[in-house]
Order: sequence, then C-alpha cells, then structure tokens
Amino acid sequence: MFIGHFAIAYIISHFFPSIPLWVPLVGVSFPDLLWPILVILGIEKVHIDRNSPLQKNLEFNHYPYSHSLVLSTAISSVVGLTLSMLLQKPLVALVFPLSSASHWILDVVVHRKDLPLLGFSKKDITVGFGLWNYGKSAFVIEYAFYMILTILFVPGKYMLGLLILGTIFHLTNSNSFLGLTKTNPFGTSKYTYPIITLIGFSLFIILASL
Repeated sequence: MFIGHFAIAYIISHFFPSIPLWVPLVGVSFPDLLWPILVILGIEKVHIDRNSPLQKNLEFNHYPYSHSLVLSTAISSVVGLTLSMLLQKPLVALVFPLSSASHWILDVVVHRKDLPLLGFSKKDITVGFGLWNYGKSAFVIEYAFYMILTILFVPGKYMLGLLILGTIFHLTNSNSFLGLTKTNPFGTSKYTYPIITLIGFSLFIILASL
C-alpha cells in the first residue's frame, strides 16, 4: 500500500491538530522509510521478480525491524520520543508510534502472509490477507480509501490539493497493480526498488506538507 497510508495521517492530524502534519505523515511512512535503508545495508532482505512488476510477486524474505508490529512499533516509539523532545510537544511521543503501527495494520490487508507479528524470531507468526493478489481490485480499493478519508478529514482549503496529489501518485504506482509492463522496470538492481520506495514516500511527505 502507498497512498492509503497517508489517508490515515490525515485522520490522525484531524484528531491531533496541534501536531504538525508532517509528523503523522512521516509516522505512517516510517516502516517504508526504514525498510529501503535496511535493505541497502543488507540487514533486511527482499527478492524482486525481474519478470513481473506486480506487488504480489515481491518476496519480502526478512524485514522484522521495519515491518513487524511489535519491534517496528518499539523502534518508532524511540523516534517519537526523540521528536517529542526536539519539538517540545509531548503528544508526538504518542502520535508517531501510533501512526507507524497503522502502517502494519493496513499492510496486513494487502500483503501476502509475510508480515511478522513480533519481529524477534525467524519462526515468528506472519499474517496477510493478500489483496495484492487481485491487482485491479486493490488498485480501486486503495484509491477509494484515500479519496473518501481525504474528503472526510482534510480541511476544505487543503482538500483539493491533496486529492490531486494522491491521484497523481496512485497513477504513478499503477504498474505495480495492473502489470502494464511485461517485466519489472525497477528490477535491474536489488537496490533500485528500495530507492524508488524511499523517494516516493519522501516526495509525497514533502509535497503534502507544503
């Protein structure tokens, strides 16, 4: 999931208006900001099918630090506490890990059964409902999810801009749902997909925070 995560940031911002929007935006993105760095460093592992661009064919072999519910939330809690002290806003210590945990919950819907629960053992419980197996449905559902929550929770003066932003980014990610190309355009290097992921989330955060 990509833009769907940001819809949760808008809900959190609605209920915690004293917190800058970029905090929940970074929070809901935290697992997918951490993951590329850990993959590049060789700490976490992913296998990319060079013959398919589809999300369902990504094999997340090992990503307990970035994508387990318990360990990832613990790491994000440390980050949140640090940010709360830097910003002098105690609520950030709650909002940031809450935002990060929401990423795992939404990922459970789309991922295959590969999301670790605890993150401390190779024999961990893994979950996932596999919506990505139905690419066209996943494409429509994520888009509708983002649009509806944006309309419901974003103030009117910002709504149109964020609706347009979400539409643009969702369309740029359409190949991973619909398989518009026969091969994976980012499959020439094991580092390309993580770097694209990092750029995509970072760019959305920056533009949505303007």
